[in-house]
Amino acid sequence: MNFSKITDFDIVDDSINDRDIIRKIIESQEEEDSFFVFDVCDLVNKHKTWLKKIPRVTPHFAVKCNSSPLVIKTLAALNANFDCASLQEIVQVMEFGVTGDRIIFAHPVKFPSHIKFAKNVGVYRMTADNPNELQKIKDLFPEAQIVIRIRCDAEFAEINLGNKFGCDPDQEAIEMIHLTKNLGLNLHGFSFHVGSLCGEMTAYSRGIRICKKLVDYAKSVGCNDVRLIDIGGGFPGESNYDIDQFAGVINDALKDIDSTITVISEPGRYYVTSAFKLIAYLHGKKAIIDKDQRRYVYYINEGVFGSFKDELMGLETRFPISLNGTASNEEFLSTMWGQTADNLDCILKTVPLPEFEIGDWLIWKDMGAYTLSLASSSHGFNLASVCPIIRKSEWEALCAEEICTNKLTNGRGCNENPRKLTEEIDNFKDIIQIQGC
Repeated sequence: MNFSKITDFDIVDDSINDRDIIRKIIESQEEEDSFFVFDVCDLVNKHKTWLKKIPRVTPHFAVKCNSSPLVIKTLAALNANFDCASLQEIVQVMEFGVTGDRIIFAHPVKFPSHIKFAKNVGVYRMTADNPNELQKIKDLFPEAQIVIRIRCDAEFAEINLGNKFGCDPDQEAIEMIHLTKNLGLNLHGFSFHVGSLCGEMTAYSRGIRICKKLVDYAKSVGCNDVRLIDIGGGFPGESNYDIDQFAGVINDALKDIDSTITVISEPGRYYVTSAFKLIAYLHGKKAIIDKDQRRYVYYINEGVFGSFKDELMGLETRFPISLNGTASNEEFLSTMWGQTADNLDCILKTVPLPEFEIGDWLIWKDMGAYTLSLASSSHGFNLASVCPIIRKSEWEALCAEEICTNKLTNGRGCNENPRKLTEEIDNFKDIIQIQGC
């Protein structure tokens, strides 16, 4: 762990509540642009919780989910691993000192130039789900470690990735094993993805069971270097989500997996969803009387081409609250439009909301996944900025943990005089240049 490299967040006193933090950021802005508040410690805690609750499975953060530089930088400082889907993502994580052995190139159908780049920078592990991809890798990077991706769809998932990637786990997977061997490639393991926002926990145990059978078969035909099972992603990450729901199923399924097999995963939403709040400005309002009922139409400085892509695809319906509250709790059927002139730019349509006012700042929680990474600057509007924060007590605890870890690494103990440790923390903090949003 090396948090001394992280210098670009605002340390906030524990006594300041979340809404006052948001007000402070608003006061510092010259324009009414939308912004995210990124709770760095929420991300850190998600990583630690995973390692504690599912210790057999090494998580590889799916960069595609949120490629904010500080997310990558923080996880890199925690010695985390990464799932990259492109040359560009590999470049980004390597900028923060991540080496190729901490990356899996988990795109089953890759550009030739991206395979060549992976070879040049030492990213050996890569997925494939069809014979043509194996031949491509044979021609460009024959030393690569092949991870065959099979199809293992959950009975319920918001996004079914099996429609696009993954070979049949029976006949096609067997054919892929033999082709890998015949081409002289290094078969390293098997992977699956149950689908994004998985609603069937037992899908993971089913996938693990299938991969175990494939590992055994591959070894029986002479593929002796098989040593990896990748259980993919699909784990939710909302504020109220309890990872224990999945941990028990996965841990039980792994009891029968030989200890020589490395098990990894590719969580994205789990890591970042709850770490980000989106704050947007309400700049337009219309009241409509329809059959003696009052309805409202609102316009905000965000939209489906920015941070609300999931709404555009019909995957989410997320409701805001007002920073300063509303005059009453009475709700009215309301529609909320984004900032562009496009008729598709509708965030909420005919839903019950309290009455908001022009000038209100609205807050959406759990906005860290597939928002920043998918946003585009349509109509020339600014993209939401990111304002990273960490509580003072959390920062001091992380400093103390790093000092302790460094001492243990150097053969020293941590049971020293508390006052001396506090002085070391203060000295550590003095080195850091703290920047506000």
